[in-house]
Formats: sequence, C-alpha cells, structure tokens
Amino acid sequence: MTPQHIEQVIKDHIIQEYQHGNTEEALDSDQSLIVEGVIDSLGIFTLISFIEQEFSIKVRPEDVALENFESVNAIKNLVVSRL
Repeated sequence: MTPQHIEQVIKDHIIQEYQHGNTEEALDSDQSLIVEGVIDSLGIFTLISFIEQEFSIKVRPEDVALENFESVNAIKNLVVSRL
C-alpha cells in the first residue's frame, strides 16, 4: 500500500465520518483538522479505531498525541511508520 493510497483512504474516511460526506468543503492534506474543528478529541479516538482496523496496525499510547492527528499528512505519516 503506497503512502498516497493511505492518504486517500484517510481523507475519504474523514470526509464521510466527520464532514458527513460533504465533498464541497475541500479537505487539504495539510489542513489543521483540530484547529479548524473538523475533528475533536472524541473523533480522534474513533479515528484511531478506524486506522487500526483499516491498516492492521496498533496505535501505541505514546502515539496518541495531537501532533500525530493534526492533519491528514500527520495521520498518514503515523500509519506509514507502523506498517
């Protein structure tokens, strides 16, 4: 699985689950998901569950830091580091 594919899977999931499928709001890979209110602290935990299942990885407690979930790129980098 390429980093680009991982990025697209994450982006698609965020659009469906957190933007309720609203594709009119562009989601940039470097956009701050937390500051812009796309995802909140509860959303981070549901996102962790998704990426663990989708990519067959384990997110360690020390990985649960805001900087790892700040943007689609940050999440992608976390996933790639665990594959």
